[in-house]
Amino acid sequence: MKKSLYIVIVCFTILSLSAKENVNLNQEQNALVYSLPQTELCIEVEIEKITQKTGVYNQYAQRYLATDQIILEDKTTYNLKNIQIGSRVVADANRTYILQLEENILSQICVNSNGILSGINVQNTLENYKIPSTNKIFNEKADEATLLPLGEEYMMAGSNAKLAEGAAKQIYRLRESRVSLLTGDLEKLPSDGKSLSTMLEGLDKMEKQLTELFVGKTKTEVIRKTIFLIPDSINTKQQVLFRLSSQKGLVTSTDLSGKPYFIIFSPEKPILKPADYSLKNNKNLSINTILPALTNLNITDGVKSIYSNNILIPQFGVVIPLSIEELAKQKTKVQIDTTTGRILSIEKTTDKKGK
Repeated sequence: MKKSLYIVIVCFTILSLSAKENVNLNQEQNALVYSLPQTELCIEVEIEKITQKTGVYNQYAQRYLATDQIILEDKTTYNLKNIQIGSRVVADANRTYILQLEENILSQICVNSNGILSGINVQNTLENYKIPSTNKIFNEKADEATLLPLGEEYMMAGSNAKLAEGAAKQIYRLRESRVSLLTGDLEKLPSDGKSLSTMLEGLDKMEKQLTELFVGKTKTEVIRKTIFLIPDSINTKQQVLFRLSSQKGLVTSTDLSGKPYFIIFSPEKPILKPADYSLKNNKNLSINTILPALTNLNITDGVKSIYSNNILIPQFGVVIPLSIEELAKQKTKVQIDTTTGRILSIEKTTDKKGK
């Protein structure tokens, strides 16, 4: 079991060395490469896309339907509807360490499937993280192209004015049929409520299609895109997260055609002083954990706040070293939260013969 663990460790070491500089591994010694976690934000931006198209008979809307509430030009607009924020954990390349395992001083050091430290002298639990999709579009079901329910007189006219007149008359017939069904003013009525409902739905759909020929058609879609961002301790001040153009939708942060939306990180300062957790500067004598920083995350359009929440972000926190010598002496069991890097529990055990 231990040999298998070392094979996995060496494979992970090769991958980790490409991400972290100034790390040397002596192949003649057993070594464990482990990383501390960092939070990657998965920011799902929900955008409403509204597409408007003019009706082919819009110039006859006032004459036949007595309305001037029509769409005058084809256009597409985008609006911000909602923002949701999730997170996943990735290994921090800047906090990746090599631990030389000399004389089996610790019986077991555990990492998860991402190489993140998960415990000491405890049973390991491997974890896998799912990456959310980056683009989702939810829209109304497209209307099937249908022929106008007009008689031969109008269909053969070859004139838009005549076709508009026929469509308008058909709208009024449909309205009269609906009123007759609702009032029961028919010689033969549907046998049950379900049949009546189906007939009314059909009449409504047909009237809607004909009315759109005059007033125009509006289609609404909801587009969801996910932005991935790893907060950087250097860039905690206001930075552009994305831009939203009313004509083009979500654009890059450098596209000045869109309105900017900013993200601001405000981490709390650690309470501990360096003297409280300092050890000798020797990586082989300690295993590092994290005291994560409670961070306020705020998204704003520059005028008002769109989203605000407090979350624990490990990369803004303080690295806390644990003495390997003390852990081995008392066979200490340490449970570590792989999402934040903080210690969850410490259980000290001693041999029966000693204290």
